[in-house]
Amino acid sequence: MTTETKNKNVKLLGYAFSIGILVLSILLLLSLVAFADSQKENNLFAGILKAEMDFSKISIDNQMAERYYAEASYDYEDGNYKSLETNCRLAREYYLQESQGYKSIKAEIKSLGIKDNLIDIYVNTLDELIIISNSMFEACEHFESVARYYEIYYNTNVPYDDMSYDMGSREIEMMNDKIKEHDYAVERYNNLLEEFKVELKEKL
Repeated sequence: MTTETKNKNVKLLGYAFSIGILVLSILLLLSLVAFADSQKENNLFAGILKAEMDFSKISIDNQMAERYYAEASYDYEDGNYKSLETNCRLAREYYLQESQGYKSIKAEIKSLGIKDNLIDIYVNTLDELIIISNSMFEACEHFESVARYYEIYYNTNVPYDDMSYDMGSREIEMMNDKIKEHDYAVERYNNLLEEFKVELKEKL
């Protein structure tokens, strides 16, 4: 075997070795990327699962808030304004806790640092839920004012030109505006929920 042939064989072996290292490096890189993607999805689903578990706790606040708000509505129909004010105050406390709960979940989800459309949609649903609970909180504030004005107008000896009834009616208008905000947010939330389901289905 000549020196030139030996050098060619050494070069070929060197090339083969380099190509082998390159191929192994590419395979290793692809494996790491696949593992990273797998870890990302695992973290993504784990984060959403944790959020959904936290939702179950917040749902209790929502149920209590809705219960007291319903009681306040019955009080309004019965003209029991003092009880209406009390039930609204209790409803507001639960609506506030509900809103804070959604804000906490949102902060936890964002702290995952995952860039994904599913996370974006989930955060948007939380924003709408915060608007929903905050709108009801504010609606209850106006309802309490209605109760106070109507209690004065209907159950005390007021002069003919007393403005309590008109003030109460104005508060009802503002309350209805907040309920409209609530309803619009519910519609947006439902649309986002459908988007979330489609996105989740594509990932599974």
